[in-house]
Amino acid sequence: MKRVVYVAVACVVGLGLVVWLAAPQSPLEWAAWIQAVGVLMALLWGAQLQNEAARRTQRQAQHVAALFAANMHWVFRELADACAKQSLADFLVHRRILQEILSQGREASLQQLDGRGLAMVTSLRTIAVEALEVVELLPEVPDWTALQGHFDRRLPTIVGWLSASGHPPETSGPTDYQGLRTSYGQLGGSRDPI
Repeated sequence: MKRVVYVAVACVVGLGLVVWLAAPQSPLEWAAWIQAVGVLMALLWGAQLQNEAARRTQRQAQHVAALFAANMHWVFRELADACAKQSLADFLVHRRILQEILSQGREASLQQLDGRGLAMVTSLRTIAVEALEVVELLPEVPDWTALQGHFDRRLPTIVGWLSASGHPPETSGPTDYQGLRTSYGQLGGSRDPI
């Protein structure tokens, strides 16, 4: 915004100098000068609007990417928790949610993301596709420990991407359900009377 103001001020000063050095002599020359000033102002205004639209689109793409990462963190926590509980019903629900989150991640406009955001979305899409392939064909009796290990091993990568993009899991919403249960469980078992 400041750059456009500086350019506009420079144009006005430049035009003022030109008008002062070669003042228009007839009404036709005055009309031509006024028209030239109007065209320059319209061009500057159009450039400013286009710049604002591009920044808005980029912010929106970064928001979608951060939301995608936060949702991936949440669903991987929930899938690991379902494996720990050996709850097939919870696991199937969260597997379906992972499919929806992957659809959301595919909607992120890669052209509007910067290098880090682009790398994050691409990496998280790969992690989601890999996870869906792992859980696509569950045997009749799933190996819950191996499945839980798969999700637990990917969580640090997701947390790393969230932190690198400025959205650490602690500030991205109430996603730490399993951690809260674990910490409350530990507190409940070792509570000393006062």
